[in-house]
Parts: sequence; structure tokens; C-alpha cells
Amino acid sequence: MDKMLRTRNTTALSLVIAISMASSSAYAQASTSEPEDKDYELDTVVVTASKTGAQELQSVPLAVQAFSGEDLKVRNINTIDDLISTVPGAYEGQRQSVASRSYNLRGAGGSNANGDSPIGYYLDDVPFIVTNFGIAPPVRFLDMERVEVLRGPQGTLYGQGSSGGVFIFHTKDPNLSDMEWSAELEASQTKDAVGDNFGAAAAVSVPIIKDKLAIRISGGTSDNPGWADEYFGPYDGTPDATGVNGSKNDDVRVVALAKPTDNITLRAQYWHFQPRQDFLGNMASVEPAYYANTAGQPSYGNGDFKLLSFTADIDFENFSITSATSDLTGNFGIYIPIAPQGFFSSQFYPEMFAQEVRANSTGAGPLHWLIGASYQDGEGPQANTLERPGLMINADNNTITKNHAIFGEVSYDLFDGKLVPLVGLRQYHDKRTFEDATSSLETEKDVTTWRVNLSYLPTDDLTMFVTASTGFRAGIVQSQVQVESLQLAGVPAQVGLEPETSQNYEFGLKWRTPDRNLTFGLNLYQTEYTDLQTSTPGAIDGVNGFSNFGDGTSKGIDLEVHWDTPIEGLSLNAVGNFNDSKFDRVDAAVQAALPLFKPGSRLVNTIESNYRIDAAYTRDITANIEGFGNIGYSRNGDRLQSNGAIADPYSLANMTLGMRTETYELSLFGTNLTDERGPTFVGNDGVPAGAGPNPRTVGVRLRLFSQ
Repeated sequence: MDKMLRTRNTTALSLVIAISMASSSAYAQASTSEPEDKDYELDTVVVTASKTGAQELQSVPLAVQAFSGEDLKVRNINTIDDLISTVPGAYEGQRQSVASRSYNLRGAGGSNANGDSPIGYYLDDVPFIVTNFGIAPPVRFLDMERVEVLRGPQGTLYGQGSSGGVFIFHTKDPNLSDMEWSAELEASQTKDAVGDNFGAAAAVSVPIIKDKLAIRISGGTSDNPGWADEYFGPYDGTPDATGVNGSKNDDVRVVALAKPTDNITLRAQYWHFQPRQDFLGNMASVEPAYYANTAGQPSYGNGDFKLLSFTADIDFENFSITSATSDLTGNFGIYIPIAPQGFFSSQFYPEMFAQEVRANSTGAGPLHWLIGASYQDGEGPQANTLERPGLMINADNNTITKNHAIFGEVSYDLFDGKLVPLVGLRQYHDKRTFEDATSSLETEKDVTTWRVNLSYLPTDDLTMFVTASTGFRAGIVQSQVQVESLQLAGVPAQVGLEPETSQNYEFGLKWRTPDRNLTFGLNLYQTEYTDLQTSTPGAIDGVNGFSNFGDGTSKGIDLEVHWDTPIEGLSLNAVGNFNDSKFDRVDAAVQAALPLFKPGSRLVNTIESNYRIDAAYTRDITANIEGFGNIGYSRNGDRLQSNGAIADPYSLANMTLGMRTETYELSLFGTNLTDERGPTFVGNDGVPAGAGPNPRTVGVRLRLFSQ
């Protein structure tokens, strides 16, 4: 109840601030900043990652990519997992189920989702944060306007949850002037599945008061039958059940947009996610795909998340103010059967309230600035039970966090904007309390992160920058049972780990031809991690923990190329990353317990390279019908695990082929056409176990939309 009242009061405060500023700004002239809905020139990509309004991607001095909603559709990118292959240095770090997945960028992320996420996730202007368990939001790219991905530490603007990078998902706003709608139907077949996949989605935007108030409602459902088998006991070639890992995903989004005056925008949003999956992403084997030793018990990985947010933007003559309020509640978890009689159950019930207020300059002068403050109040209750014959472990616990920060950045245009120095700073205070049945432990940390950047923009078609920045990841909190398991294995452990910090040094280059048919991006980076937090095997069977493994350095190259070829309608895209990540220091006790890891050895759960190549083609079939197609091929390098095993590299091939008019689009698509199974993880006995890509899927998609 206290949290509900606090949310309402803060949201009301945002509204009061907006109204009061509206009245005081009646004397101000129209803002000189360019509105986000401005029609930018053709082929110009716009991003808002710097939190200072819309900027052309070419001139932003960050390692950032942007994907339009249309580009996502044509390239058959429907989830974050699909998106990962298009981002240099990105890969899946952990997959429990469709409700619980985490991702890594440039080696940041370790081999687990436990602890606050080292990757920041933002839904429009508010964070998606699960306390002490860093999963990504189970968002599908329905009604998506744009996705932006920032690589490297973003501590000054996005805080402690962004030491590795940030994903920002921009959804479509309601249309204030006209009614519009769209619908989508999809049917497909996955190899070895016991039935056909089906999905349906729709969106409608209705102006309530023309140019002043509008509402947009969107949502969808999908049902994907399973394709993996189940063995009640050991694998014997004759499954006891087939197609047991089916999944369903439902979501609905309601957003209201109000513009009471020309310089005020108010946006309220409700989003409900319901991802559900029978059995889990990790299997006893990925080829053939099966689960073993289940004793005929059920298994699942389900989730239910609700996000409420309210954002107020007020433009003055030379600056803007933004207030963003959100409240996230949810429950998700896993249930794993263990033969002959036993199970492991882990259920989470997170809550997170977040408030950010910031102001930024919008004038045409050479000085540009941003200043802000944020507050977060959350908790992550867990109900954990491990039961085996003669063994029962209950490890229920809760992590409570209250943190606040002030932050800012300032830059100055020298030589008519051709040389731009920038300095950013964030002062962060984190207070955490771990509680279980026997103890309560409180920790407090004060952390400063900073960014220094120098950009050189001699022409509109060339941007170069050098940057140094720092990142911070709060210490993982674990149960007493995990601590005891690690101590029995000879690894020093405590309930609250030391925070993980990072320093990143980077050179970036963005170049394009004057006709903008060819663009090229290059980033050289070196990130130094201190007190890396990593999953560590324990001595109690089935109970692993987490430790500050040591220090490490990740060095690499990101490459991006886009070419609109001389062949009309044909474009080529390529992205890639080459990464060298090694330990500089390994805790002596960890090294004694895990002798494979020592200074100079490869960082756990890193890949040495990944790349993707896309070819897209559009052609007019008739005066009213356009044909289009896209072929994509991606490759992920091998991966070293904390058990010493190496998961082999694998490739994925995707395809989309279709035609469209002003009111409909019909396409044939295929994912994982070569039917690669991975895996992304290998078991201790060398069996290709764990999680891997979904088998080959081929289907058809129909989209309808208003003119």
C-alpha cells in the first residue's frame, strides 16, 4: 500500500510540475529544439539515446545502433533474441525460459543472470529492473517504432545497470490527429514440433480530442507447440512424451498521449507481459532434443509482469524538463523435476518503483548540458526449494534496495561544432538489505561514474571520437546455503559480493559517402573489469554460488557496413565483432578450486567473434505492388564455460520473401534454415546439453494496416 501511494503521489507530482511549468512558460517563445516527430530527410536515422532530444545517428559520439520498426519486420526480428545476432559483440548469456533470459555485450554479463543486470533495458523512457536478477524484458516487437542499442559502459546517463551497454525500446505513440490501425496473423511450422505455431497481433490508435488527446491499444498472442522429448528416466531412445516444451506469450499495451499545450507532452502507459513455457530452455541434449530423469513430473518457466509508467515533457525557450515515473511488479520462476523423487523450484516476486527528473539545454548556442536525479525503491523476494531423498533445502530470501543518484553531462562546440569536448558525471548511493530466515545483512555503497569524450566532426559525413568511461554493477546477493556450498568447495564467499566496476577506453569512427549510399562504422575498445562477479561451482550437489572471480580485460573491434548498391533496390548490411577477453587476476582460492582459470586465461562465458551479413532487395512488381526479400546469415563463436567445457560455434540463416501494397503485406519467412542446434552450453560429461537455437521454422505472415 505504501508503494502504491508513493507511486500515485509521485505521478501526481509529475503532473503538477507539468501544469505549473505550462503556466509559467506562457511568456516563453516556442522551443528552438527540433521535435521528435519532425520529418527528417530521407535516409537519415534519428536516435534519442543521449537523452537530449532527437539527434542524427551519424553525429552521435557513441557506439550505438538503431533499428526502425519496419527494418525489424523485414529482417524477421521479432524478439530480443532475434535482435542479438545483428549487434556486434552481443550474445545470449543465460536462458531459463521465455520468461527469463539475459544477454551479454562485449564480454560484460558473466555467465549468469543473478545480481542486477550489467545491461540496461529501457521501455521508452523508463527502466525494466528486476532486483538482484538481471533478466531482459520479455518484450515482443509488436508496435515498435525503433530500437536503439548502446555498447560499452553508459554509467553517467543510465546508471548502475548499464556497465556493459543499454537496450532502448521505443514503442509507437498514439496519433493525435487521425485514427490508424494494423493487424498481423502468422502461422508456421517448427521442425519436430507436435503442432503448428500461431500468432496474432493488432494495434489501434484513436484520437479522443483532435491534436490534444489520443489512445493507442496494442497486443498479441502466440502459441508455439513443443519439439523436445521427455524421458522419465535416463535416455533410452524411446521417449515417454513428445513435444513437451511448448510456449505461449501474451501481451497488451495501452498508452494515452496528451498535448494540452504546444510545449507540454504527457504520456501514460500500461504494459502487461505473460510469457509461459513448459519445461525450460536448458535440455539434457539439444540434438536430439530431450529432457531426462523427470520422473514424469511437470516442469515450467512462467512469468507475469505489469509495468505502469508516466512521462511528462515540458519545453521552454532554451531548455526542456522531463519527469519519468514507473512501477514494475511481477512474478516469474522455474520448476525443475529431479528423478527419482525430487525437484528444484525458484520463484521470484519483484517490485520496482523508479523516478527520474532531468533537464537539458535545447538552444542553438555552443554550450549543451544535461542534469538530472533518479530514485529507485525495489525488492526481489525469492522462494527457493531443493528437495531430494533425504535432503530438503529452503532458501527463501529477499533483497531490498533503495538507491538514488544525481548525474549530468556538459559539452561545448568548438570551431563551429567541428570539435566537441564532453564531460559527464554520476554520483550514486546504493543501500541493500538481504533478508532470509536467519539473518539480515545491510550494505551501503557510494559510487562515482564518469565519462570524458572528444568528438571531431569535420563534415556532415565523418564523425570521429575518443572516449573514456566507467561502469558499475551492484554486488550480487546470494543465500546462506550458496555461501556454505562455496566455502565447502574452498572458495571464500559472502552473502553480498563486492560491486563490479569497469573502465572503458574507446575510439569510434562513422563515415558515409556524400550520397549516403555507403556507410561504415568502426569501434576499437578496451574494457577493464575489477572484481568480476561470476557463477562458481559449489560443493553441495545442485547448489552453486557466486564469487568475485578476479579482474579481467576485454579488447575488441566492432565493425558495421551498409551499402545501397548500384543495383536498384539491393542493399547489403554487415556487422561483426572480434573480442579478446582475458583474466588479469584470479582469486587464489578460486584458482585452487578451478585450476583452469588463471591470469592470462580466457574470461568465462565470452565469445571471440560474431558477425552477420544481410542482403535486402525491393522491386516494383506493378504500379501498386512492391516485392521485397531479405536473407541473413550470422555466426557465433565458441564459448568457454565455468566448468571448463567449450560450446562449439554455430551459424544461423534466415529469410523473408513477400509483397506489399498500401494496405497489406504478405510474406514467407524462415528462421534457422540450416537447422543448427548449437548449443550455447555443454554439460560436464561433454554431452551437447543446455540451450540452443530453435529448430528450423518456416511460415507465412499477413499484415494489414490502415492507409
